[in-house]
Amino acid sequence: MYELHVASHKLPFEISSSLQISGDSMAGIRLKTPNLLLGHFKHYYDRWGPILGTWRHGRELTPSNGVAAATAPACGPPTVVLLLPDAMVSWSDETSEDSVLNISSSCDGIIKLLATMHDPNFNGTDADVNVLCEHGELAERFVAFEGMHTGRRFIGCAKKEGINCGVVQWIDFEWPDSMEKALAKLWDMYEETKSARTNDNLESSFAIHNLTEEKKKLQENYDSLYADVNALLNAQQERGVELTNQKEQKQYLEVKIVELETVVGNLKAELSKKEEEKKKLQENYVSLYADVNSLLDAQQQRGVELNNQKEQKEYVDVKIVELETVVGNLKAELSKTEEEKKKMLQNYETLKNLTCAQANVIRNLKFNHLKEKERLTEERLKLQYHISELQKSEEKIKFKLQGVKAILDE
Repeated sequence: MYELHVASHKLPFEISSSLQISGDSMAGIRLKTPNLLLGHFKHYYDRWGPILGTWRHGRELTPSNGVAAATAPACGPPTVVLLLPDAMVSWSDETSEDSVLNISSSCDGIIKLLATMHDPNFNGTDADVNVLCEHGELAERFVAFEGMHTGRRFIGCAKKEGINCGVVQWIDFEWPDSMEKALAKLWDMYEETKSARTNDNLESSFAIHNLTEEKKKLQENYDSLYADVNALLNAQQERGVELTNQKEQKQYLEVKIVELETVVGNLKAELSKKEEEKKKLQENYVSLYADVNSLLDAQQQRGVELNNQKEQKEYVDVKIVELETVVGNLKAELSKTEEEKKKMLQNYETLKNLTCAQANVIRNLKFNHLKEKERLTEERLKLQYHISELQKSEEKIKFKLQGVKAILDE
């Protein structure tokens, strides 16, 4: 049975495990693991330091009559004594055959395996140091690289899979307080820097995400505007084709109007000629009728013979019939000419109305085209302005992304 006594220190509770602490006027700690060296006791004392008090450096380990004592300064925590009855610990030669085999004891306060760094002079297992972990396997040598224990050598569990025993035994003593505070400060600064960098990365990732979403929205707006511009340009091209067709129709109508005006002018000229011929025939008819009357009067007055009168009368009748035939033909031609004139006038009025209607349509189309052209010009200016704004925003986003990328690269 091994007993550890802490003088003049009372603990008001009990922990049920292989390490037992009971409250009494003399606080006692009973370790059930046999052959426990003072170095392994140091491991447990480091673990229960917040309960038993802070164990300062400057102590001296001396074997005396089977008793290993750890002394502290007068103003520090109480003296700790490890009683090893009927046993003698060898401190002079760690590699001798009489050295005691150390076995780690299981407890609820196992120190987890710290982060380590590679030291070519202190690594792997050492057959000369017979220290076993709780798994019954040889422990490995490590150099701590975490917190205030940075640089301290220790022996820890070598198990890679499953439950790791953690630190089995410390080789180096604790650093002085100033060194521990400096290491703690450095590690706190490292953690703060790491946390700040993590926060910066998170903020940068959020900023990149927001910028990416904004870029997607701007790209969608740009695509929609680009599609609208293409649609407007296609509509303008279609309207341009319609306008060219309207111009061709207008030119065709103008040519037809010129042709109709030429035909109407020719008809008017022919009608004037027919009227002149009619006047001449009328004058000839009047003159012939006057001549016939004058002849008849002269014959009556002169007392011409009856036969001559009959012949002359027949001649005159023939001439009158001829003249009446000519006059009838002229009247028929005049009536036809009048009908043709009426038809031509009707066609002329129809064409004139049609031309006026088409002119009104063309005028309205021109007016609408001008309005549409003005509207398209305004829309084009607006689209150009939007496109320029989008390009500016895209340049800003690229600049921001370059800044974020530079920050991330740093």
